[in-house]
Amino acid sequence: MSPRPSHSWFLALVVFTVVCQSTYNAVRVLISYRVIELGGGAGVLGLVAASYSLMPLLLAIAIGRVVDRGYTSAVMWAGTALTILPIALAAWSPNIGLLLLANMALGLGQILTTVTGQALIPQNFAAEDLGRRFGNLTIGVSVGQLIGLPLVGFIAGSGSEASPRTQLAMWTMCALAVLAVPFLLWTMRRPRTGVHRSRAEARATAQSPWAILGIRGMKPAIFASMSTLAAVDIMTAYLPLVGENHGIAVQYVTLLITVRTISSIVCRAFMGVLAARFGNLPVLAASSTIAGASVVLVPVLTLAFSGMPLFAALAVLMAIGGIGFGLTQPLTMTWVSTIAHPDNRGAVLSIRLAGNRLSQVVIPSLASAVAGFTPVGVVFVLTGVMLLIAGGSTELHRRRRGGSASR
Repeated sequence: MSPRPSHSWFLALVVFTVVCQSTYNAVRVLISYRVIELGGGAGVLGLVAASYSLMPLLLAIAIGRVVDRGYTSAVMWAGTALTILPIALAAWSPNIGLLLLANMALGLGQILTTVTGQALIPQNFAAEDLGRRFGNLTIGVSVGQLIGLPLVGFIAGSGSEASPRTQLAMWTMCALAVLAVPFLLWTMRRPRTGVHRSRAEARATAQSPWAILGIRGMKPAIFASMSTLAAVDIMTAYLPLVGENHGIAVQYVTLLITVRTISSIVCRAFMGVLAARFGNLPVLAASSTIAGASVVLVPVLTLAFSGMPLFAALAVLMAIGGIGFGLTQPLTMTWVSTIAHPDNRGAVLSIRLAGNRLSQVVIPSLASAVAGFTPVGVVFVLTGVMLLIAGGSTELHRRRRGGSASR
């Protein structure tokens, strides 16, 4: 009998994900505060938020093709470098223009590490194990956010309320990002699952983006995913502004996002049980609906409360909304991976991420325009409604397939 293969590399991948993800959202929150410090308003915040997704949107499919050809390791190394260096640039940046450039580069680093991390799972595990493995990987994402946001909140909040220490917090996150390197080296020790394929070989089995989008179930899966990521971006970018307008300090704003993250971790730990009991698609439809309702209710609460009472009310809302945000991403990863051809999984996962980035460019850009002449609460309402529509789209697809099947 052959020895059972070791999956210790997967633990290293999860820890690598924890370290990288501890930097992404935390640094983006810090960039929002730095933009405010440099005189940028709601419109500029929206443009900076959108810039994060521009390079991933343009390059996502090309990245997926490279991964499908077997160059996962090289892409992961590039993504790690583009995680560390842009944070250093953001920490040093004296103006909004350089912050914008750093934000764009950091977004590219995130999609490089994200595509490769996700692609390693269907490359190395059986289909029936994908849901659990994607759940574990996204728990790593949430744990990283749980580490990063409170840390930067504590460091930035150690300054005066009028002048948070955002640059010191950025340098701290840069140092933390360097810790990803040894875990990447460990991940690279995984068993090799294939050889490098030439462009001609890859082209022979490659499906076009339109053919991939034509696969039954692909559109509602991508729409559910992109709606969630856009909503998370809006909350990350605009909760600091809500805090500024209603007397909630930076450390409490980061704590709100942390509450949402903890809720996501808890629900992801039970994702396998929920999916087995109710089916992937019913759980996904419910998740999008819960998340959408929580986003819509943010401006409702700001009308009724201010200061610490608003913080308490938002904390409860974040705990509920975190359930929806937490389940949507691993469920859509599982969905698109199981309906994709093995030779195109990297491209499929990249197209899913490209959809995410499209929403992260378009929605914050629209939010920037809307926030220029309407109350900021309108931005939350429009984003929440999109999530509610995504929940309805998933449920409609499920019913058309007849019943509560997982696909």
